[in-house]
Amino acid sequence: MKKSTLSIITAASLLLSSSAVMANAIETSKYKMVLIEDTPGVDAIQSGDISEGIALTEAATATVIDKYTRSLSLCVGYTKLSKFDIAETACTEAVEMANKAAKLPSMQMRAYAYNNRGVMKLMANDNLGALADFKKAAKANHEPIYQHNLSRLEAELSRSETGTL
Repeated sequence: MKKSTLSIITAASLLLSSSAVMANAIETSKYKMVLIEDTPGVDAIQSGDISEGIALTEAATATVIDKYTRSLSLCVGYTKLSKFDIAETACTEAVEMANKAAKLPSMQMRAYAYNNRGVMKLMANDNLGALADFKKAAKANHEPIYQHNLSRLEAELSRSETGTL
């Protein structure tokens, strides 16, 4: 599979990703979410114009954007706006579509979807749900972004258990 680069919008470092699809990782607090490059609304979301990005994503026709990519982008956008009910619906739709996809490409799709839903759950104060999704993302694909989110949350949960937050 072709090597592509995940670029972190708020940091200068680059992470490598094995995927035929270019994807950008954006930081939401200390955790990273993933967007598919060159799709409607993504540039606006990455530049911080979340409402415009959501509007462009929702306005895109089915011939321009597939349902999985639309759901993935809406998951990120609504999470960044702290509209967790809407974000959860979009995130879960992306997970369900990824789980129905053909085995090989779906592993990366699953990692993206579980990772993003994990960040959304974390921001909505569902630490255990986030942990479960981060584990599924890391299992589906062993790229650094998924391990980063999983390790960070595990460390934070460990510190909170010992009272050292």
